[in-house]
Amino acid sequence: MKSVQILLTMLFSVIVNSVYAYDFEVDGLYYNIVSAADKTCEVTTGDHEYSGNVEVPSSVQYNGRILSVISIGTAFKGCGNITSITIPNSVTTIGKGAFSECSSLASVIIPNSVTIIEAFVFSDCSSLASITIPNSVTSIGESAFERCHSLSSITIPNSVTSIGQYAFYCSSLASITIPNSVTSIGQKAFQYCSHLASITIQDGVTNIWEDAFPNCTNLLSVTIPNSVTSIEGGAFSNCTSLTSVDIPNSVTSIEGGAFYDCPLESITIPNSVTNIGSNAFGHFSYYKMKHLTIPSSVTNVDTNWYSGSFANCYPQDCTFGSNYIANSVRKDSIVRLTLMEDVTNFSDYAFREAEKLDTLVSLATTPPSINNVTENQKASLKVFVPKGTLAAYQAADVWKEFWNLQEGDGTTDISPLSSHSSCAKEIGRYTITGEKIDRQVPGINIVRMSDGTTRKVIIK
Repeated sequence: MKSVQILLTMLFSVIVNSVYAYDFEVDGLYYNIVSAADKTCEVTTGDHEYSGNVEVPSSVQYNGRILSVISIGTAFKGCGNITSITIPNSVTTIGKGAFSECSSLASVIIPNSVTIIEAFVFSDCSSLASITIPNSVTSIGESAFERCHSLSSITIPNSVTSIGQYAFYCSSLASITIPNSVTSIGQKAFQYCSHLASITIQDGVTNIWEDAFPNCTNLLSVTIPNSVTSIEGGAFSNCTSLTSVDIPNSVTSIEGGAFYDCPLESITIPNSVTNIGSNAFGHFSYYKMKHLTIPSSVTNVDTNWYSGSFANCYPQDCTFGSNYIANSVRKDSIVRLTLMEDVTNFSDYAFREAEKLDTLVSLATTPPSINNVTENQKASLKVFVPKGTLAAYQAADVWKEFWNLQEGDGTTDISPLSSHSSCAKEIGRYTITGEKIDRQVPGINIVRMSDGTTRKVIIK
């Protein structure tokens, strides 16, 4: 029994010494020598927990030598009584998890000498309200600020090129600006930022990264620059307050789930987009969507009823181009349908399923082929065709059977909106009497935009 007790005592001693392994202590801080030749050291753990206001010196004296303090290891992990810490300019490296679980830590000064914020450095620092990242930092590691739920604002400098996954899972973060230096953002880097109301992505960023901003439930606006070419899967999924977004003409692909469960009221797909992935705009709150424009450039749309690109979307005012893919958008909510100028064949569209359809507009000068129109729709629909093409439509199959066929674009039936998408382009211009014109003319011009809105312009 005595030999067992001795063995346990020795084992405990080994464990304690391995946990509190340090080379020397000065003024209450513990250090390990990094390089004897270079006379450098790092702050590490010691026999007791750090607390209060901690100031790390730039150098310390040990055995008659002056050593530079160049790094901080996992020295302060779990020190719940630390309230602030000052790091000197001599420090270039802050180790993984160095300040994690410091629940009372309210402020930190990071010097310009630090180039990398490692993974988990400030994770679970629940009292950390603000921090300045110096412009020397190039990388913010995985979960670096995860669950820093008091952090309401942060400035990411132009020096940063990468942000790791889960880096800013901070519920109090209210706004964020992504600089154009950032080329990589890890998955869920800003997930569950429930107070985040706006995101500005600066010009130069080329991709909105996969699952970068999911579950930001108070997100109201997103600024996407013209440099962005791809909005990747799940980028803004479950952002349940996001009702509008401007997608610039630089974007060529909107991947699966990019805006899943975002109650967007108006969507204009720019004519640069060729691919729209599964559930890209799926599962909106019913009847939230008012306007939807899908241009002729789009050639790939998922048409699955439950998981398609526009699954469970109920648009009221739709504009479609020549490559419209049958059954890609629900028909039972559409009130107004516009066919773009380049549409030649729309015969796959089942008008009979569009039970609420009230107005049909064709902008094509040559009557496109249509089919599947009910007798009641032929009698009741308001149908508008371009100025000067009425005779051609009156002679075309199906079109000639509409009772209310007239020239114009039906702009008098559109409720004008106060503003239109900043990326929207003019697609038609008309006089006050509805005559289509190809240039500005004196008087009131009615301008139709690519997002389905109209505006009146006075030309002197």
